[in-house]
Amino acid sequence: MSKNVLVLCLTFFLMMSGTAAFEYLGDVYIAKTDDGVEIKLLRYHPLGESINEGAQPVLLFSGLMCNMNEYLLHTPPELKDVYSIELPSDLANWAVGDERIQNDPMLYYSLAYYLWKQGYDVWLVNYRGTGIKGMKSQVGSAKTSLDTWALYDTRAAVRKVFEVTGKHPVIGGHSTGGLVSYVYLQGAKFRWTYHCLLGEPWCKKVVSDENLVRERNGEVNGAETVIGVIALDPAMIPPLPEVTDMKLMWLLLDTPLYIDIRGIIEEIARNERLWCKTMLTVDGLFDLIFRMNERYGEYSEIVRYLTFTNPRNLNPALDDFLARYIADSLYTPTLAQYNDFGTHKTAREYFENGGRWYLVEPPAPMPGKDGYYYYIHNMEKVKVPFITLLSEYDGLVEADQIIRDLMGAKTPHQHDEYYIINGTAHVDLPFGLKAPTEVFPKIGAWLEKVRIYEVTPH
Repeated sequence: MSKNVLVLCLTFFLMMSGTAAFEYLGDVYIAKTDDGVEIKLLRYHPLGESINEGAQPVLLFSGLMCNMNEYLLHTPPELKDVYSIELPSDLANWAVGDERIQNDPMLYYSLAYYLWKQGYDVWLVNYRGTGIKGMKSQVGSAKTSLDTWALYDTRAAVRKVFEVTGKHPVIGGHSTGGLVSYVYLQGAKFRWTYHCLLGEPWCKKVVSDENLVRERNGEVNGAETVIGVIALDPAMIPPLPEVTDMKLMWLLLDTPLYIDIRGIIEEIARNERLWCKTMLTVDGLFDLIFRMNERYGEYSEIVRYLTFTNPRNLNPALDDFLARYIADSLYTPTLAQYNDFGTHKTAREYFENGGRWYLVEPPAPMPGKDGYYYYIHNMEKVKVPFITLLSEYDGLVEADQIIRDLMGAKTPHQHDEYYIINGTAHVDLPFGLKAPTEVFPKIGAWLEKVRIYEVTPH
C-alpha cells in the first residue's frame, strides 16, 4: 500500500487542505449530561438530502481515541481532487445503481450512509472531549474515565434522541461504543459517598439500579429505553503484554490528563509534506507488523497484540480519512481503566472510585468483597438483543473472550447474533474494505428483525 499512499501524498502537494467539521451532514443537537457537560450529537443525512424523520432511530457511539467520523466516511469538499478511488467490480447488492456512491465512492464505506439508505433515523455521538471544531463536545474534567462516558454521556444521548423523536433507539457502536452500551444496560449509575463531602476526586462509585435495568432493557417503557445493540468489536478485556503491569506505567496513567491528540493531528495536517511523511511511516509500520505476524505471530504474543489495524483492509483514502478525521483525543484515566481490565482479566469500575484517590495501582480483583462494581459479572442484567461483529485478528479485542463473557453471559434473546469477519482487525472493522459486503448487510438484516418503528429505504 505504501506506493499508493505515496501517490496520494504527491497529489496533496498540489493543494492545501484544512481539517473540517462535518455539520453539513446532518442536524446538530446538544445534550447536557448529569454533571453539566454539553456533548454534540449529529442527526445524519447525506449532503443535499433530508433526515429520515419518523423512522426507527439508531444511535452510535465511537471507539476510544476516535470520534463519530468513523461512521461518516465521504469525500470532504476540500479533498474532492485527492480522494480518487475506484469502486470494486463486485459491489454489495445494496449499493448497486446508487448514484450518490458513484459520485462519491467513499460513501460506500460509511455505516451512517448505509443505515440512512435503509431508511433509519441515524444519530451519532461525540463523547466529551472528542470531535472536530464545531462538532467538538465540551472537554469537562481530566478525571474522565470509561465510567463517565458510559454513565453520563450515554444516558444524556439516549434521552436526547427520545426527547426529539419520541422513539426508543437501537444503540451501539465500535469498541468503547460497545462497552458503554452494555454498561448502560446494566442500569449503572454513580452513587455519592461520604468522600464527596470532602471534595475528594472520584468520590462516587458505580452501582446498578434495578429500576434502570428494567427501563433501559424495555421491561417498562421510559425515556431511557433501548431496543437492541449493534456491537462492533466491543471492548472488554484487552490482551496486553505483562510489561503494561509495571509501577512506572501505573504512575504515568494515574495522572489525570486530557491529551489533545486532535490538536496535534490538525497541526501536522497543515503541513502537507509532514503529513505525508507521517502517513507513509504509519502505513509502513502496520504493514511490517502484519508481515511479522504471518511469520512469527504464533511465537510472539506482543506481535499478535499489535495487529489491531489491518492495512490490507484499507485503501489510501480510507487510511488518510482515519488519520485526518477519525483519530481523536483521550483522557489518561480511560487508558488506566483498560489497563486494569487487561492486566487483571476483568472489567470493573475505575479503581479510584469511591474516594480511593490514594491508589496508584489497582488492587487484585475480589468480586463481592472489595466494594467495586464489576461489569463482567453483571452481564445477566443485559437483556435486549445484540448483534456483535468481531474482527479476525485479536489485537485489542479477543473474539473468544467477547463471545464467552458478553454474548454467552448476557440474558439470552432470540435475536442475539454474533459473527467473526475474516480479514478484519479492530480499527478497520467498521469502515474497511470488507465493511460494505460483510458488516453492513448483517447489521441491516438484523435490524429488520428487531426494529419496532417503520422505515422507508431510499
